[in-house]
Amino acid sequence: MKKVVVIFLLNSVCFLPLFSQSGYNVEVLPTNIGGKTEFKRVFEQEIMYPEAALKNNISGKVTVSFDIKKDSSISNVKVNTCGNQELDVEGLRLFNLFLWVPALKEGQSVSTSWSVAFDFNAEKYSKICKKRGYTKFKYIADAKIDSTGKIYTTGVQMPMYEKGNFALQDFIKENLEYPRQAQLSNLQGTVLLSFIVEPSGLMTNIGVEKSVGGGCDQEAIRVLEQIKWYPGKYDGKLARVRMTFPVYFILNDEFKNNASGEQK
Repeated sequence: MKKVVVIFLLNSVCFLPLFSQSGYNVEVLPTNIGGKTEFKRVFEQEIMYPEAALKNNISGKVTVSFDIKKDSSISNVKVNTCGNQELDVEGLRLFNLFLWVPALKEGQSVSTSWSVAFDFNAEKYSKICKKRGYTKFKYIADAKIDSTGKIYTTGVQMPMYEKGNFALQDFIKENLEYPRQAQLSNLQGTVLLSFIVEPSGLMTNIGVEKSVGGGCDQEAIRVLEQIKWYPGKYDGKLARVRMTFPVYFILNDEFKNNASGEQK
């Protein structure tokens, strides 16, 4: 099977395709879970600029090439150096945080080769830190951290909302806004989100497992991104834990039978 190689560069707004091998047609290109928006969000949330490179104002693009198999696993990971070893190491660390979705051809998952570039800009880093509110990750005091990078789903102490899981429902009720498009179309249902809670309590790889449409998916993600977690544990260590999270959109009587678009 032929393979397609497409290099994506990360900048402030989007990926830019540089090269595509002709003669290989796929219906859907491979991507990270959550797509370009989630890639940018995780990059800015997780980047920890190496101190020496930052001090010396060293910037560069670290390109990681790899194969995405049809079962979503990856192999043949290679780092194409930017000329600075510290940035190369950080680029690989960032890459290892992401989960991937294979390309589709004729409705079936297919294996492809892929490359992605992490753009390290020393001058912009201070703005990123100011926006996110920290320069270093804040871990629970005296806690040990699972350094394997493995993602756990069973046999773990699950992450918990920082104010307690009983308060989580109230938080969602207070912050969820029913999208107007969904109201006008009488759309209701459950958006099921999946994500990874990192040892820091921050989330990565936010994706939609079950969609409702009408803006509900985006609203569910917006609310989820505001939730602060105590991280999960495996064998007593802070660990990466995969979670699923349902967000319910239920129209009350005020918004039912409103196909005319009139609101009370």
